[in-house]
Amino acid sequence: MEPIEVFQILGIEQTKDERALKNAYRDKLTVTNPEDDPEGFKRLRMAYEEACRYAGTPDAEENEEAEPTLEDDTPAGQWVRGVRKVYENITDRCDVEKWKALFEADDFLSLEEEENCTTYLLRFLMEHYKLPTAIWKLLDEKIHIVQNAGAFRERFPAQFVSYMVHKCESGEEVDFSEFRGAEDADYDQFLQYYDRAYQALQEKKLQEAEQMIGCGDALGITHPVMEICRASLYEGKGQTAEAITLLKKLSAKYPEDDLIAYNTAEILWRNEGRVEASAIYESLREKLPKHYMANLRLTDWYYEQGNYKEAKKCAEEILSVGGDDTFLETLQKINTELEREMKREYAQNHDPGLGLDLGWCYLQDGRTDLGIRTVRELEAKVSAGRREEYLGLMTKLLAEAAEYEKAISTAAQWEESLEKKVLRDTDAEEEEKDRDRIRQSHMIRMQCYRAYGYVQPEKFAEAIAEAEKAETGTPKDIGMLIEKAQIYVEMEEYERCAEISQKLIGDYQVYAAYANELEAAKRQWNAAGVIQNGRACLNYFPTYVKAYEMMAKVYMDLTHPEELKELLQQAKDNNVKSVILDAYEWQLTNTGLPQEQMNDAIDKFRKEYLSKLEAGKTIFYRRGLPIITEYLYAYPCEFLLVERGDFHNAAGCLEAAKADYEKALSTNPANPFAWKGLARIHRCRGKYDEAMICLRKCVFFYEKSGTQNHAWPELIAEQAEIYFLLGNTEMAEQFYRRYREMTGSAGDRDRNRMRDFARCLACNDKTTEGLKVLEKAFVNVLDAAGEKLDLCVWCGEKTIAGNILTSWPEKIELLGKNTGNTQEYFEDYFFHLGWYGLICGSGKVAIKNMDKALIFNKEDLSKKDDIADLILACILYGDKKKGADYAQALKACMEREDKSGKDVYLKYPKLRIVHEYLAGYYTATDEEQDTLLQLDKDCSFCHGCVHPVCEELEMVRILQMLKKGREKEALERLKEQMQEHPGMGLQAIWHRYHSEQVTKDTDPAVAAFHKEKPQPEKRGFWQRLFGKK
Repeated sequence: MEPIEVFQILGIEQTKDERALKNAYRDKLTVTNPEDDPEGFKRLRMAYEEACRYAGTPDAEENEEAEPTLEDDTPAGQWVRGVRKVYENITDRCDVEKWKALFEADDFLSLEEEENCTTYLLRFLMEHYKLPTAIWKLLDEKIHIVQNAGAFRERFPAQFVSYMVHKCESGEEVDFSEFRGAEDADYDQFLQYYDRAYQALQEKKLQEAEQMIGCGDALGITHPVMEICRASLYEGKGQTAEAITLLKKLSAKYPEDDLIAYNTAEILWRNEGRVEASAIYESLREKLPKHYMANLRLTDWYYEQGNYKEAKKCAEEILSVGGDDTFLETLQKINTELEREMKREYAQNHDPGLGLDLGWCYLQDGRTDLGIRTVRELEAKVSAGRREEYLGLMTKLLAEAAEYEKAISTAAQWEESLEKKVLRDTDAEEEEKDRDRIRQSHMIRMQCYRAYGYVQPEKFAEAIAEAEKAETGTPKDIGMLIEKAQIYVEMEEYERCAEISQKLIGDYQVYAAYANELEAAKRQWNAAGVIQNGRACLNYFPTYVKAYEMMAKVYMDLTHPEELKELLQQAKDNNVKSVILDAYEWQLTNTGLPQEQMNDAIDKFRKEYLSKLEAGKTIFYRRGLPIITEYLYAYPCEFLLVERGDFHNAAGCLEAAKADYEKALSTNPANPFAWKGLARIHRCRGKYDEAMICLRKCVFFYEKSGTQNHAWPELIAEQAEIYFLLGNTEMAEQFYRRYREMTGSAGDRDRNRMRDFARCLACNDKTTEGLKVLEKAFVNVLDAAGEKLDLCVWCGEKTIAGNILTSWPEKIELLGKNTGNTQEYFEDYFFHLGWYGLICGSGKVAIKNMDKALIFNKEDLSKKDDIADLILACILYGDKKKGADYAQALKACMEREDKSGKDVYLKYPKLRIVHEYLAGYYTATDEEQDTLLQLDKDCSFCHGCVHPVCEELEMVRILQMLKKGREKEALERLKEQMQEHPGMGLQAIWHRYHSEQVTKDTDPAVAAFHKEKPQPEKRGFWQRLFGKK
């Protein structure tokens, strides 16, 4: 971007005053929203960066490369006057033959003068840079601008050389053949008016835009780009019809102009003309398959039309260069639809190619565990023609899932297979793609070895080796070079980091490299280096938090309060928020506890605040947060960040907890405690793949550093739980077994985990072993009976369930002879009998027995779940009187708990919605109930839940559909949920509607719940249960 463009965009006169540049940039930021106008924001950012570079260059009179004067009679001076003559006539300027003639002149071809002519030409181009694409291509051919860019940067401003390289590679956006006007008119001035008009429109400055368009008109020149600005002005003024008419006329006059077509499509898209707009986008995409906006709009269009395959093709083009959060949400919806169809098709024919396509969808959606399981099955089945694709996909899935060792070995196989394929390639384009894939394999290994390096520093060298194998010497290396420099910082090889950073800044104008220099200076305790590089970072990235934090640390440690205050104010002006900066501001006027007292203070805090908060006493969050925050302010470190994150987490303040954990990781990426905290947050939000990745990193950094301690079994158990949530019951079983081995008899008696382990075994067709696990965990024979019955009901083992129920009363009577107290056990028995009735489709049995269990316990707060279950039975089987009675009892229980000051739902927010729904089923309006169910969107998952979808919330949603008469929709949703998550509440609804209709032959999804019942004459229990003689 040339200086004239730069200062037009910033809206100020050309200057080297850095403060004026910053102020102009800040002013423009207030009217340039990166979400609403990403292109405008990029132009503004680029303009500011170039202006800062310009401010550091010598003045023109000091520059030895000043433009030659008209009096220069040297051969090169005479030659460049010919260049000026061609440039000043618009027809000649666009005439490739005229330019070729200049390069074929004797002066240019002379060995003595060629270099001088090139120098004079570049001096001229510094002020005369508006050229058609064909001329830029010719210039590159003749003086090798792209190839010699490094050498040119040593003699000319770097931003000027970068501008030329960009034009040579990408061309000029304005089509010079479409200019209309006098040959000697001031076309450069016209283009400046166009730039200013465009920028004013981006900033919604309609008056300024109208003025610039008028100035362009006064020059007697016309061009479609200015007419596009005129149409935008019309639209901005509310004259949409005039704008559309103008653009359609332009389209008819210039049918091949892609810029006109795009702008016509955009205005139609914004103004209810999507059908017509989509046709234009399709035409654009046909000509330019990688057209960003055409693919972006068509992604939405095809998704809305239900054409998911075409939507995915467009989305993949966007994905190759990056999309925003809204796009990624759309992509996930597209993948969900495609996955549904592909899963059905893949289940039928097990086509390996379809399995690979499904794997790519899972990778894009972040469902890495399911992706790995799906793709791993294809290893022996995939065709030779897609072998490399299989290895590449598996490598990326494993790396994404933080399975570093497996990713490294698979990447090596991928590279080896690609090297062989390259030898077979006959198509140059395919060979180029394969070489890029080989480069990707090295990049992935570099990142994996880097992760290893944090706990095994010798692995950093292997990361560097992989980076060097991936190097191409082109701008493709930019991301890799940034990461390579960061690795050198970790290796304490600061000079090498500096070399790479200077290359990035000098050759590629990647000013983010200053951040690496900043980190290196901090590691070396180089205060001057921190300040120098920190200021360089802030010149280009005024909101870069780490620069403020590191500079503030220097000012604090070296006792420069005034400089610190000024820096903190600058951060506030730029809306930079950081707990570390808050800490330094606090330290200006406060002091904390002596460091030697902190350990005792933290222990006391945990006992007096954290433990009570975890028990549901939320008042201790408000009381404790200022205390732990003051500790953090006094000693801002990763340990206390994690400590405060844990406190936020216990209170269910997940965003605040996430911010603290991520801040700790920005200081030390190998902090296992922060990764563990993040894992719990993702789990609470139902993002189980992300939770597993974080937990796997936690375990990785624990394991590789040899820091295994009492928390180790807990980590193993948490992995088992998340595998179960992911539906990977085989891995869940392995990890539960590891947990039992590590904990011995204590693990066997861990009731909650052994209950989940038993369910896991039942999923793996090992119900008998699951029942034995429960017998060990629940020593009391009647407690064990209840748990075993629940397991059998849940997994459809009705015969075993019937056996348990038949023998249960005898066991209670036997116990009564010894203790004399059997009421509690009979209540438990009746309640389980009621649930069994629900699963068997017998509402009368269910309501009668649940009522027996609860008739004297309506006010017992510990019986809320049981009361809720009885309300469900009453709803399903139409006992409105009893249902309303128990709904009122549930409501009373919840009100009493709320008054107690203890939030029993703190860790179970979704359960509260379920209970409130059931409590209000008979009294609340449909609108009130719908509003209540909407609260689920902002709720975390209940603590310790091992159901990937909240089955009870799904249950009440289906009840609400049924209540509103949407039976068909409700039963469709029920069927879908039963196939994936057959919770007991869902089973109860299912059997209410299907117990006499569905057989295992017609619906495999529920076959397990319809096993043949024992004959009544053989078991009197069944006679009593079903009323059969």
